[in-house]
Amino acid sequence: MVRAIAILMCAMSSVSTAGPFTPKTMQGELAVSEVERTLVVPKGWLEFGLMVDTKRSVTYRGSDGVERAHPNGFAWSHSRLWLDVKQGFSPRVSLYAKLPIVRSSLQPVIGRPTTTMAMGDAHTGLIYQPWLASPHSVAFSVDLKSPSGVEWTEGTGASGDTQSFLTGTGLTSLAAFTHVKGVLGPSVSTTAALGYIRKFPGVVGYVAEVGGFGNGVLNAGDEVNLHVQMTGQLGSRIWLRGKADYRYLTETWIGVNGALGSRIMRPVRHSAGGWLVGEAAVGIEPTNRWTIEMRVNRDLMGGDSRPFAHLGLEELSPQPGMGIAIGAVSRW
Repeated sequence: MVRAIAILMCAMSSVSTAGPFTPKTMQGELAVSEVERTLVVPKGWLEFGLMVDTKRSVTYRGSDGVERAHPNGFAWSHSRLWLDVKQGFSPRVSLYAKLPIVRSSLQPVIGRPTTTMAMGDAHTGLIYQPWLASPHSVAFSVDLKSPSGVEWTEGTGASGDTQSFLTGTGLTSLAAFTHVKGVLGPSVSTTAALGYIRKFPGVVGYVAEVGGFGNGVLNAGDEVNLHVQMTGQLGSRIWLRGKADYRYLTETWIGVNGALGSRIMRPVRHSAGGWLVGEAAVGIEPTNRWTIEMRVNRDLMGGDSRPFAHLGLEELSPQPGMGIAIGAVSRW
């Protein structure tokens, strides 16, 4: 009888320690410091992140890329709440999904502000790290952006009659990146990523004709992206990061479907250009299962910010300004 009770107690103990927030025997090893972590999430681990970023702009860039001030009292703000989930599917593959909630607001010189808050375009993808060697790592990623944001404006959509803003382009895009991470010692690492984003043309509801809009075709310019960052570890609980993001956007075309399926397209003036953003970040990790991160960024150069500004499309016409972000990541 005593032996039976002991066996039952052991079984109950085993069940009570099992659960989604407890260590799994099949989990890979999670490095203690940010510098030593690989480009993929270890097998069996799940990351859930929340990040809020916001930017306020009182300037614009012309076709020459020079930043100029808006009239006093004019201000544009753009904020996003990112929901981010990553899973260590295998030792070499991580899956992820990212969904933004977007809030855009314009304060004119005279009158009440115009504000829109809605879901943005969702991202899903995977990261593949073919070699498990450490401390250095190489990985390849594929990212699919699906149109899930608001792609219809209230009003005519013309620059003089926009009563709301778009939170998505209405287009599908597919990106492919190559990532390289080098660990330069116990306290420093550097990471670089180079990628190409293919944006597929589609019918949207905001193509401008003569002072208005209709169900026309948008062929947004493809992008080349380069990201470079360096991370320094201060003990096991704090890290600092400097980052530079460069993107070159090719020319955007708009038009309509003509007779017999042909498309009549024309380029959007000054829609091509390059943007460079510098960023500084600090991360605090009470344990390696939690990260609290704060970021500050500022565009250092850019193309014309006006072509799609009246629609609030930051992806196609990013506005200059200082941005800040704060968020947290939980791992289990």
